[in-house]
Amino acid sequence: MTPSRRPLLRALAAAALLALTATAATSTLAQNFPDKPIRIVVPFSPGGGLDATARALGQGLTKRLGQPVIVENKPGGNGVIATSYVASAKPDGYTLYLCVTAPWSILPALYKRPLGYDATKDYTAVALVAEFQTVIFVNPKTRITTLKGYIDHARANPGKLSYSSTGTAQPYTLATELIKSKAGIDILQVPFPGAAPAIQAVVAGDVDSAMFDVGGSAPFIKADRLTPLAVLGKNRVPSLPEVPTVTEAGLTGVDLPMIWMGIVGPGGLPPAVVQKLNTEINAVLRSEEMATMLAGQSLTPLPATPEQMDTQIKGDVRAWGGLIRQLGLQLD
Repeated sequence: MTPSRRPLLRALAAAALLALTATAATSTLAQNFPDKPIRIVVPFSPGGGLDATARALGQGLTKRLGQPVIVENKPGGNGVIATSYVASAKPDGYTLYLCVTAPWSILPALYKRPLGYDATKDYTAVALVAEFQTVIFVNPKTRITTLKGYIDHARANPGKLSYSSTGTAQPYTLATELIKSKAGIDILQVPFPGAAPAIQAVVAGDVDSAMFDVGGSAPFIKADRLTPLAVLGKNRVPSLPEVPTVTEAGLTGVDLPMIWMGIVGPGGLPPAVVQKLNTEINAVLRSEEMATMLAGQSLTPLPATPEQMDTQIKGDVRAWGGLIRQLGLQLD
């Protein structure tokens, strides 16, 4: 062996040893994970559908992982506060984020300013959790009973009707804005820090209408404290079989990406930890307890691989970004 080759071979051997050591460390990390409590951050206030699902998921994971899985609510800023918090967390699997599509697929297209995180790098897809089923509803005092009646009233009274939201950067708000655009109506947005207070505002009559997940609004609909007008999607919702789809109600062209909730972590989570979390989350989703809870919230479970979730997010980036440009929406 020539002397000139010896440094190269030593370097290659050191690199191989380093890779082997890193693989062993990752394997040990996955075997020992978790050895302390895990936090699931929720970007809305307590009481809404996302929060309830996070708590049920946390209970299921606590049983399976043998460590407490607690929920931490960080509402505000259209989800930017919670997203920045999680994106800057240590990528060790102990800080997770139960979010909807907005942080990665909507906010980057909507905001002019930097968000404090890189939406293409500062997350690791872990697991899809559930698909939302969505309903448009009004306070019964409006005496509106159909989507056509809602549109006709809004056209006759521009800017008089109001709708509650959890901020412009959320899927339900964009869906409402798309309906406004397609129907040619002007209704006032009234933002709230979470779905629960937003729905309660309509129940109380402080706001005229809203669009949210069926699970959070169905109890008030069944008690005749809210009047449903239509559901989004191609099919009717099993828990509200008498409520037509938006297309059946006479408004076409309201085609939207799936509205989902899922678990992500900070960018750079170790693959072995991601796989363990994905396996355990999917097991919880398939459990009878979680299935019953999701059905009660009119949520459809979505067991999936991390790769499938990442593909979903990247598709949403294109779809929601296109809608935002179509609507001409932007926030400072």
